Amino acid sequence: MKIDYSNMPNGVSRFNFKFRYLFNTIRTWYLFSFIYPWVKYSGFVRVMKKTSFARMNISLGNNVQFGEYCNIASNVEFGNNILVAGHVYFVGRNDHVFNIPGQLIWNGARGLDGITIVQDDVWVGTNSIIIAGITIGKGAIVAAGSLVNKDVLPYAIVGGNPAKYIKCRFNSFQDLIKHDEILYPNDRINIELLQSIEKIFFN
Repeated sequence: MKIDYSNMPNGVSRFNFKFRYLFNTIRTWYLFSFIYPWVKYSGFVRVMKKTSFARMNISLGNNVQFGEYCNIASNVEFGNNILVAGHVYFVGRNDHVFNIPGQLIWNGARGLDGITIVQDDVWVGTNSIIIAGITIGKGAIVAAGSLVNKDVLPYAIVGGNPAKYIKCRFNSFQDLIKHDEILYPNDRINIELLQSIEKIFFN
């Protein structure tokens, strides 16, 4: 088994890191085989304590990490190389119909939410809430304490309640293109989206 040591915490030996890696692999297999068998995963996943997965359609790619006390309570497709900090909540958008006269919220039917997509290379900060049915584009960063209720462009940094665009992850459009070409040679951002990103980020 090949282990990537590039993000090894400071002060941790390679032996210790390898042991923790192997222990985590076994723990993840146990979690998704017996506790949350409906969750599909396809690679290395690290789940910290008290994180839970509702009985929804949830899939995890390779190198996905959840901090402590997260709750994934909507249909979500996670890509690869994703960091989700602690106390992050993926919640429904239409959990209860509430606008029918004479009907209690308690009795309200559950609406359709769609699927939340978290693309590759995304970082979601502590105490963020992600509302169902949106896409967080690849390379994006969600600042701590954010409420994300609409799509996030690739490589954008967003934050606030509701989350708004703060800046691009890279200092120039050329750096963004270079990063995308190196990491995603077979999955490049399409021309129309690139033009939108350039206009929003760098004009």
